[in-house]
Amino acid sequence: MKKGLMVSSIIALILFAGFTTYYGNIRSKKITNEHVISKQKQKLPKKFIDKKTAEQINRKFYSHEKVQAGAEMSFVKYPSTFSKLVASGQLTIIGEITDLKSYVSNSQPYTIANVGVRQVLHGDKSKQNKTIRVMFLGGNITKKEMLAPVADKKFMGVSKAEASSDEVVTIEYSNNRLPKAGEKITMIISKSPKGANNIPGEFWDINFVNKSTFFQDDDGLYRRIPETKSFGGGSDEKSSGFSENDWNEQDDKKMNDGMNELIKSKLKK
Repeated sequence: MKKGLMVSSIIALILFAGFTTYYGNIRSKKITNEHVISKQKQKLPKKFIDKKTAEQINRKFYSHEKVQAGAEMSFVKYPSTFSKLVASGQLTIIGEITDLKSYVSNSQPYTIANVGVRQVLHGDKSKQNKTIRVMFLGGNITKKEMLAPVADKKFMGVSKAEASSDEVVTIEYSNNRLPKAGEKITMIISKSPKGANNIPGEFWDINFVNKSTFFQDDDGLYRRIPETKSFGGGSDEKSSGFSENDWNEQDDKKMNDGMNELIKSKLKK
């Protein structure tokens, strides 16, 4: 799936797929409390990783300075309903993160997470209880690799020491937080083309990136990471005048409720 990402500062990651107009004839209204599907966590199949191992993986992977990179993202043909969002991918799963490894391509970091498939919600049922590899944007990269595209540009003020530094930093993009070992995540994913981003082996892409990634919260429900709010509400007066912030909140609620309803219906069977 093509994606578009424009990153501020010295990081520039472009997975361009055009621009999607998010606004329609949606009216702004107060967002009510998210519908609670169940207060009790449902027991799922196989556990893929123990707490101690997960902590060891996270300590090692996240032992570096974190660089928070601002980002602006747009998608083409972003679905208007949850059922269409599910249909856009080949596989919808409840997964458990079991390992993390970063790769670098064209001065951009990517993280491959090993994901134990606890439940197949849509797609190939044979993947259940198997481990697959899923790509996330961001990850670990040396300063030398990160700064390579701008190291020779004087106005950037990059020192020779920084430009040649093998110090590792962890880049995390806005609204696209990296996963941690042991976390439960629901994702809508599709197989990535072989050799994409110079990453070896077979792996999966997350459809519409953060829009199809739902992390499990303490109450057992799965939710997306909310979009960063635009200053002033992000109103587009030339089109509908509708607040982008309000639209994002409504869309998050709709998709979060849809995912939790889907999980509830599958676990009943």
